[in-house]
Amino acid sequence: MSAKQHTDDKLTRLLDKARHYCSTAEQCVATVKQKLATWGASPADADTIVGTLCRDGYLDDVRYARAYCESKILSQQWGRQKVLYQLRMKHLPREAVEAGLAAIAADDYRAVLHELAEKKRLEIERSETDPLRQRQKLMAFLASRGFLASEITQEINQLSNTNDL
Repeated sequence: MSAKQHTDDKLTRLLDKARHYCSTAEQCVATVKQKLATWGASPADADTIVGTLCRDGYLDDVRYARAYCESKILSQQWGRQKVLYQLRMKHLPREAVEAGLAAIAADDYRAVLHELAEKKRLEIERSETDPLRQRQKLMAFLASRGFLASEITQEINQLSNTNDL
């Protein structure tokens, strides 16, 4: 077996492995490149494989960002700031991140925030009697989930109008 054929066989095996990896769950380019490096692919081979995966529809950063945003915001109840930070850590292009965040309907996002705030408010009220401390704890919790201060304040004000928070 010639050196070129050995290289081609290795590239084919890595491409097949990467295709399988991408077909089991949505992935982004940076994650696939990291995975290829752990499998022993050179940076040049990784670029070639990623290019092929993108061309064949196995990889799409916009599609990944949309799926990630939907999962983290709607299922795990994260705020936009936390999701934005995590997507930046994955080195996604700004356009992909913006498209992912834009895919979440404003009404759905507000519903997530409201549900999370209401649930936490009830929990806090069981252990804290001081309304100011209740408000502070709720604000801190929602901020830790990645919601903006303006979003939190608006939600807490709405809760205050319907409850004694």
